[in-house]
Amino acid sequence: MDKLDRNKILYILIVLVFLGVFWGWYHFREVNDATMRISDSISLNEDKGEEHKSDQGEVMVHITGAVNQPGVVLLNQNARLIEAIELVGGLTETADVNSLNLARKLQDEEKIHIPTIGEVSEPGSVSEDTKININTASLEELKSLPGVGDVIAQGIIDYREKHGGFKQLEELKNVTRIGDKIYEGLFESIVI
Repeated sequence: MDKLDRNKILYILIVLVFLGVFWGWYHFREVNDATMRISDSISLNEDKGEEHKSDQGEVMVHITGAVNQPGVVLLNQNARLIEAIELVGGLTETADVNSLNLARKLQDEEKIHIPTIGEVSEPGSVSEDTKININTASLEELKSLPGVGDVIAQGIIDYREKHGGFKQLEELKNVTRIGDKIYEGLFESIVI
């Protein structure tokens, strides 16, 4: 009976060691995949050179939150959020899809957090994720800005189409009906 108990303990220890090794391998593989995506993106940039990179117009974005494999991905300049999410393994089951604009264009060096259902951002904090990009925002998004109605929102869209987008935030003052006072009210809520 004593030998039988030792064999059971030995089998249990072997199973636990096997499970520990499997868990370690799986965890290492996940971390290694994310590192590989980042290093592959960096090596792609080094191989292409700076001249080729500017011709291609690529963007690099960091995706975190409710995605299967959070990390940094390299995309074409006119890429949409849905394309970046696909490159990080798609959304998890707990992702709050209704809070996302999957069709929005991405900006270089952008960090995007995909929230889970019921996740609440910290009150009073305005991050770049919550700011409106005046070069890509729709008419409705622009109208959500303080002091901006239909006419000013359409003026912003007309200006960026005519001039190829805003290069600096101060250019917003060149839009009809946007003076210093309206610009000051918008400054904290917009990015380019």
